[in-house]
Amino acid sequence: MRHIALFLVFSGFLAGSGPVMAAGGAGGTATAGSRMQMAMTIFAGGIQLGKLDMDATITATDYHIVSNLETSGVVNAFWQAQIQATSSGKLAAKGLAPQLYDSFDIARGGKKQQVSLSYADGQPRLFADPAYSTTGYDVKAEEQKATLDPLSAVMFIVSGLGAEGDPCNVTAPVFDGRRRYNIEMHKVRDTDIKMDNGLYAGHALLCQVKYRQLSGFKPKVLKANESFPIINAWVVRYPSSVAGRDYVVPVRVWADTSYGVISVVANSLKID
Repeated sequence: MRHIALFLVFSGFLAGSGPVMAAGGAGGTATAGSRMQMAMTIFAGGIQLGKLDMDATITATDYHIVSNLETSGVVNAFWQAQIQATSSGKLAAKGLAPQLYDSFDIARGGKKQQVSLSYADGQPRLFADPAYSTTGYDVKAEEQKATLDPLSAVMFIVSGLGAEGDPCNVTAPVFDGRRRYNIEMHKVRDTDIKMDNGLYAGHALLCQVKYRQLSGFKPKVLKANESFPIINAWVVRYPSSVAGRDYVVPVRVWADTSYGVISVVANSLKID
């Protein structure tokens, strides 16, 4: 079950919760700009494990993104969550400058976790209820600086703002309030795809994704970097109504494990 749990951790990142599994809140909506709404379903061996959705808005100066994730079925036996998250911030010279991230999670047995990150000069300030216990596994202040909250990291990728010459060549530095990790993507090749659910057929990029744990984890968890399954993604570019901004959308993300193929598949996509 470990590889399933690891991939669900990555799915949690897609929902804006990050591996800490904490999320939710509300925030203001950006002024007129471009809007992307996407719903995805999580599968393992063809069995549905949960669903997630994102609603993102980007203007010439601001961004705002909301996500929801809920697990279902057999996965609830070892990881159950209902997660809501929201993040907003400004477009900066070299990417994004987050301002506020709020999250709320209801886990197994009704256990609740609220997390908020506010930013001043690129340095996040954490509020967590209940408070995190990180003694011995602290993320140093210098490691937190110039990082993105989990949802801003999603926006960093899908907005194309983080790409270095190619939509798939991007590294998102993430601090979720408790742990520091990178989401690293690179292009494998151009490809033509046809999704089974009929959502998309045409040109795409095949990309690989690395979830690299850096600090705030126990040593035995950091060892998972060596055995984390290779994550693949079909990425499609879509134009937005904001000049010069193309969305970089992962329409299918999957990993081959000893338990079969685990995947997150888009089943609904609306842009502007």
